[in-house]
Amino acid sequence: MLTRAEVVQRYAAARGLVVTPEQWRFYDVFGSFRLAVIAQQIYYRFHAGQTTNPAYGEFREVVRFLDHHCTALVRPS
Repeated sequence: MLTRAEVVQRYAAARGLVVTPEQWRFYDVFGSFRLAVIAQQIYYRFHAGQTTNPAYGEFREVVRFLDHHCTALVRPS
């Protein structure tokens, strides 16, 4: 299984691109934020009773994880 860095490296090489660590960080944060928004919308629908799948009740934790992930990327220690 390829690491994220290896996937980015292979994709960039195949497309003739150079992806700097700063650019990759932007795309990582952007993608994680988009996933958090989607998960939040699904959780909201569950919480509001608009859907009944109990698995959607766990999406709150997914949103929290993605929030922490994005924060760690934006504010590295």
